[in-house]
Amino acid sequence: MKEKVIIILVILGLSSSLLAQPQKKLPRTLLPLSVLQEIINESSGELALQNEIYLTGVNRNRPVEEYQNGYFETRFILDRLKEYGYDEAAIIELPATSPKTWDAEQAELWLVEPARKKLVDLKEMPAGVCPGSASTDTTAELIDAGPGYAEAFYEGKEVKDKIVLVYGSPERARQLAVEKFGAKGIIACTSSHPEYDRDQLGWNSIRVGEKDKPAFAFMVSERTYYDLKQMLERKIEVKVRAVVKSQMVPYREEMAMGYLKGTEKADQELVLTGHLFEGFSKQGANDDASGCVAILEAGRVIKKLIADGKIPPLKRSVRFLFVPEISGTMAYIQKYPDIAKKFYANLNEDMVGEALIKNLSAFRLETTPYSLPSYLNDVVASFVEWLGASQRIAQDSGWEYYEVLSPAGSRDPFYYTIDRFSGGSDHIVFVDGSVRVPAVMFICWPDMWYHTSGDLPDKSDSTQLKRVVTLTVASAIFLSNAGPKEAILVLNEVATRGQERLGWEKGRAEDMLLKAQGKNLINVRKEAVNILHQAFDREKEALNSAKFFGQDDRQFSNLLKANLLTLNEMEEAWLKELEAIYSTACEGQKVKPEKLVLTADELRLSQIIPVRKPLPAGTELFSVLSRLRDMNLQISPFIYQAEFELRNFINGQRSIVDIRNAASAEYEPLPLLDVERYFLALEKAGMVELKKK
Repeated sequence: MKEKVIIILVILGLSSSLLAQPQKKLPRTLLPLSVLQEIINESSGELALQNEIYLTGVNRNRPVEEYQNGYFETRFILDRLKEYGYDEAAIIELPATSPKTWDAEQAELWLVEPARKKLVDLKEMPAGVCPGSASTDTTAELIDAGPGYAEAFYEGKEVKDKIVLVYGSPERARQLAVEKFGAKGIIACTSSHPEYDRDQLGWNSIRVGEKDKPAFAFMVSERTYYDLKQMLERKIEVKVRAVVKSQMVPYREEMAMGYLKGTEKADQELVLTGHLFEGFSKQGANDDASGCVAILEAGRVIKKLIADGKIPPLKRSVRFLFVPEISGTMAYIQKYPDIAKKFYANLNEDMVGEALIKNLSAFRLETTPYSLPSYLNDVVASFVEWLGASQRIAQDSGWEYYEVLSPAGSRDPFYYTIDRFSGGSDHIVFVDGSVRVPAVMFICWPDMWYHTSGDLPDKSDSTQLKRVVTLTVASAIFLSNAGPKEAILVLNEVATRGQERLGWEKGRAEDMLLKAQGKNLINVRKEAVNILHQAFDREKEALNSAKFFGQDDRQFSNLLKANLLTLNEMEEAWLKELEAIYSTACEGQKVKPEKLVLTADELRLSQIIPVRKPLPAGTELFSVLSRLRDMNLQISPFIYQAEFELRNFINGQRSIVDIRNAASAEYEPLPLLDVERYFLALEKAGMVELKKK
């Protein structure tokens, strides 16, 4: 018995010893390990974090001189671009969207009764006053209107000449409280994660039109909001004083630009983007100074590695754009269409520097939408997965192998996900159907201080920034130097990762069919077949996109042809399998199998082709889209979820049915007649022409 115990203990000891050994097998990588190690050694999270601190160390009220003479942020980026030796560096003036912008000189909110207490001061917390607030010196009674966005919240309350307290959007409350019921102004609470930080103030604004009543709005923390609300609930009379001195001032719309010129194919450009501005009042360290300093540091690293002979000069060019979010990217492309034609891919970096554990977050790679399958997803994903695996190995070994750590940074694990497209940042400009440049986004999400006064550099992590810079540089170097030899590696990445994507779609299609009941079986079968058709079409397009690097190379062309043939054979086999599932379901449910045929509406709409129309000069895309909202279309809410992609699938060849099917595979089955109504609205808005075959 004693011997058995000893043997068991020895076995357990060996098992735990083996488990404790670092798993040293890394996934394949598109760059040699020696090059990756050079990138890791040179990339500095500390420099990136220092630059972030310089940019957004505090939230500050912008001096009025900046609006006319240029902004601190763009001058700072320009100085660093020059210091780091970029081939070109400039500040670019963009068209202003209006003659003037709002500026505050003073803003204070005071509790007057039952006690005197300062609640908000612009000098201390610029987020405390909402852009759009008019000058005022108002003392008035405070009343509670709950969320404030519906008339029911004001029933039985005397609102006129009062100040209204709401837990929600100050703008939605203003439209009722001020415009309809005669309130003087709003005090609101809207922070992204009050459960995590009760003292942060959400950045917010009000949009007072020329015909609207002058109004003001202040933001308070959740703690202050509930202090005020509890006094009101106890029937204590609460009076507050709001003081605002604001003005409308002429302003510049501008951005910074850096450029590294390629040696052989300079007219092919990878473009890296981060937004310096999200309006002129809001400032954010993570959102998005972190993205700006990450791409800034990436350019410095590339220049240094080339200068030191660690990597060869880049064959293709890299352009760095530090922009007003989305509007600035759109304006740049409109101002420099000849440059935009050179873009072959975009890496957009938005909120990339936060400490993952501190923020309960993960690094995310957001891929291109289904309307734009691309090699780019799999190239960048391969580096993300390599970094994830290498950091697990490094952590298992006590940070002895392949570690990507910053001297003063965290030792956080590298939590990451690879996600489908969702939008919400500058990459949407590139993947839009009118531009069609493949674009992916780096982001850390969730963010416990998103769009609040708490978005300061103390939430950032130089280790996370170093990792993002490493990923950026690795992706940029590979993409900039890839030729036919590398195109074969890209094919391998796309083909093998595509198998995983196809398997997921196959499971999804079969699951739909297995759960379908009765008369709905035929409709579900049509949607399941569509899912598979669309999935294979996307994978074929993704494989073909590697031609950008492979060109007419014979070996590459032969391998591409073989991969496409494999997909054709798989598609045929999987559709037969799906048909067998359908037949079995019909038999089990005693439903007569039917052939797949087009309905009368499908036949009719398969003959109508939406053709994109260029917007008139000076027309903002978002203004056209807002017109669609104003039309109050009575259509399925699924249409609004898929709206961006419905437009992106327009290519002058797809019919309304084709577009409906492509978008349905990405989201949920879309009602065909609602899709038709949507395109009729686009035609009315001047965005498309509907042509018959």
